Amino acid sequence: MPRILATAVLVLAFAVSLAAPAGAELAAWDQAKVAALGKQLNQAANDLYSTFYKQGPPQLGSGQGDDYRRLKQTMRRIQSEARELDAALAKGDGRDDTKDIYESLMELVRDAREDVQRVFTTKDVLDRASAMRQLLNQIAPYYDPDAQPLQPVTR
Repeated sequence: MPRILATAVLVLAFAVSLAAPAGAELAAWDQAKVAALGKQLNQAANDLYSTFYKQGPPQLGSGQGDDYRRLKQTMRRIQSEARELDAALAKGDGRDDTKDIYESLMELVRDAREDVQRVFTTKDVLDRASAMRQLLNQIAPYYDPDAQPLQPVTR
């Protein structure tokens, strides 16, 4: 009898897990809207890199040299990935064709968010990063059903 009860409980638990709603769904694909976001994201990435580059390297002896160079390289790669995503979306590539580019871009963004915590940045750079973060939050639901909005970087 206990064995039958245990089996019934397992079957019930399995049935409940199948009936539970799946994770969130992807936003319905809107090529024109996603392409417009891609274009804005490309411009925001260019603006961010340009502003970061104008800021200049940290002062000698600040201990931020390696982190700065790593962040600068990551910014360059973000700029490149944003350009590639924009071009692909502009020529009509859909979600399946651009998902890898988006995922690569987001991986770089996560890396940059870690590095920026160790490097002094000006208010202008933080403002440009905020503009890009807002665009990434708008495009994310088209690629990741479980995307959590990126929050401002804290130091």
